[in-house]
Amino acid sequence: MNQDPHILSGAYALGALPPGESVRFEDHLADCDSCVQEIRGFNETAALLGSAAATTPPSDLRGRVLEEVARTRQLAPAPERLPAARESLWTRGLGLVLAACLAVVVALGVVVLDQVRQVRELRENERQIAAVLSAPDADHVSAEPVEGVSVTVVHSERAGRLVFSAHGLEQLEGEDYQLWLTRDDGSVYSAGVLAVDESGLVLPVLADPEDEATEGVAVTVEPEGGSEQPTSDPLVAVPFES
Repeated sequence: MNQDPHILSGAYALGALPPGESVRFEDHLADCDSCVQEIRGFNETAALLGSAAATTPPSDLRGRVLEEVARTRQLAPAPERLPAARESLWTRGLGLVLAACLAVVVALGVVVLDQVRQVRELRENERQIAAVLSAPDADHVSAEPVEGVSVTVVHSERAGRLVFSAHGLEQLEGEDYQLWLTRDDGSVYSAGVLAVDESGLVLPVLADPEDEATEGVAVTVEPEGGSEQPTSDPLVAVPFES
């Protein structure tokens, strides 16, 4: 292994190392707890990305379609060609049925297009996260700031991005966990609120540091929807570099 083995954990987790390098890195893992933690964090991130890309229709699809039908203006029947006295009730009913069917088709089309857009966005986000994890200069930092809570930060200066993931956070009611990027002068700026599932996994967050003064991340508990500036002490504070 001709380079520092610690920078190869991302490539190893993605299966991107040649067979010989992979074997040598596994020998290194036997004596390096830090790399073992990083690999565990990458595996959790990969599992989250896999679940995020699922295309199962949402459980409320039927309700959304029916609601769209109720809102959609139905087409008026075609102009009458026969005298009103001879107009068939069957013909009039058929026009209403066709109009309702058209409304359903339009509503379904809106829902399907929305689902396709979401899947494309998730796949693009997955691609960008993988690019950071496998970057040659990626710096991986894993920490356990609170008992039962593990976090992983992967930062690539060349890509100008970082990936944050965590495990073990409890779900909140009426509040959100908010991710902040921290500068060396003590100032912070928001990188958004974190999505935590029932098992405590945090969906990986892809963030773009604004400047070279940005040196780490922090997590606070904020009112639902997040805050412009932190209103509580950080639960997590991790620098980019280990």
